[in-house]
Amino acid sequence: MDLKLRDRVALVTGGASGIGAGIAEMLGTEGAVVYIGDIDAKAASARAEHLSATWKARPLAFDVSSYASCDDAIGKLVADAGRLDILVNCAGVLRSATLRDSVPADWEILSKINVGGIFGCSQIAARTMASNGYGKILNIASISAYKGGGIVGNTLYGASKSAVVALTKGFAREFGPSGINVNAIAPGLTETPMIAELDDAGRARIADGIPLRRLAQPADIANLAAFLVSDVAGYINGATIVIDGGVLTL
Repeated sequence: MDLKLRDRVALVTGGASGIGAGIAEMLGTEGAVVYIGDIDAKAASARAEHLSATWKARPLAFDVSSYASCDDAIGKLVADAGRLDILVNCAGVLRSATLRDSVPADWEILSKINVGGIFGCSQIAARTMASNGYGKILNIASISAYKGGGIVGNTLYGASKSAVVALTKGFAREFGPSGINVNAIAPGLTETPMIAELDDAGRARIADGIPLRRLAQPADIANLAAFLVSDVAGYINGATIVIDGGVLTL
């Protein structure tokens, strides 16, 4: 299926590794011009260099927890590319302490990055998208939003991802009249550096509790992401689609 993404300009935050890197590569495969957004400038440059050997990719180092940094970075992107068609909000952090053992700093960083980053990037991107009458925003939530935490994430992490689901619905309602689709994906546990602390035994134990008997791979999420930011999915708006191998059916 041709997703008609050729020459679309996309920004993927957290695009240097994990799910973000998988989505960036998939969009590049479909012909989009992909800006790799990441707080780690070296990693963003390395990922962009890797992708640009085959596809069109550019690094864009900035901090999603800072509204000013988001504003400056997206401004530079639009000045460079002329527009922004697609925003994928993938940057995120995990804190896995129990609620009893969590400290205020845990909630502060989860709020600033997992929630504040999506608010800032989406609001800023929507301004330029609205001026063109076209845009696609995709947020990465988590099944933790529905489980009040989850296998690895804790209550605070789940709360931050619940906010992502709510923001997605609100943005979809507000931005839709301007020609902007806003959706989200809620992945289950995915093989990324975020869960590097899990050993093989831990992974196997978790996989045994998933109906498909395996953790998700970044490509599983990327395939759905590319569909949702395409015009093929043009009438999907305000949805959060779960992709968890069947965990929430249990």
